[in-house]
Amino acid sequence: MSSDITKFSIETHIDYRQSRLKQVDIQNPQLLGLAAVEINPTELCNRTCSFCPRHDPEIYPNRNLHMSLETVSVLVEQLKAANYSGEINITGFGEPFLNKQIVDIIQICSTAFYTSVITNGDRIRANPQLLEELQGTDLDLLMVDCYDDAEQTQWFEDTLAKYTTPYKIRNHYDTGDVDFQSYGYNNRGGSLYESNEKQNRPCYLPSYKMFVDWNGDVLFCSNDWGREHVVGNLLSETLHNVWFSKPMNKIRKKLMKGDRSMSPCNKCSVDGSLFGKQSFDIVKEYYENSNNRN
Repeated sequence: MSSDITKFSIETHIDYRQSRLKQVDIQNPQLLGLAAVEINPTELCNRTCSFCPRHDPEIYPNRNLHMSLETVSVLVEQLKAANYSGEINITGFGEPFLNKQIVDIIQICSTAFYTSVITNGDRIRANPQLLEELQGTDLDLLMVDCYDDAEQTQWFEDTLAKYTTPYKIRNHYDTGDVDFQSYGYNNRGGSLYESNEKQNRPCYLPSYKMFVDWNGDVLFCSNDWGREHVVGNLLSETLHNVWFSKPMNKIRKKLMKGDRSMSPCNKCSVDGSLFGKQSFDIVKEYYENSNNRN
């Protein structure tokens, strides 16, 4: 088994992301630059963490909406057909294990690609049988975010050590008065608070990462909690066409110039240049050299 316990920080997050991105073929012409796909398996969460838009139901209410196995299968088959070599991150805007088909979703993804899932662990602690079910999948990393206290962390360390699924426990206890910057959190595209420090640097996120919503919609960024920019839908379009759709191209080119004047970028505290530089450079060169400048 593989284990790691760490206090969450921006440094540890960067190290993890950079190590994963280095293992991806981002020169693939069908999905140029794409290194990570994040999926949102459910619109439900059982917590109201102070550092999340879900702390206020008026900002982000719970909705009983879930990604279907059909949608997951379409995504995976399209990625396979495009010779994608990156990873699938199962996390999104809710708690993944509140999707009753989450184990099947994990299996569909992990049989084809490196797959990680991020969870608050509450459903697992309430029903440890889920860990037995995960043993039957090819999950590469179970990442548990502990928000309560050291006792919660210890329970997961003792319990997860009994299983073979690789795991990582991240401690970032929610005291209700979180210092966002020191904890490495961002303002979720301005949905928590509007950043006073306006960013005027390029953002690499839309050049290396794709966010797939529960219904197959593709958002331009995983920080677009308000779903202001849907750039396509994988159930009706190919991933290549979505990845280089007119809306996506337009947004990328603005961000490549450091132009964050559009919403939600104009309210966002995300640096955007911490990782993904190679993808950014490759896609930028494609735009500069290609006749496809829509």
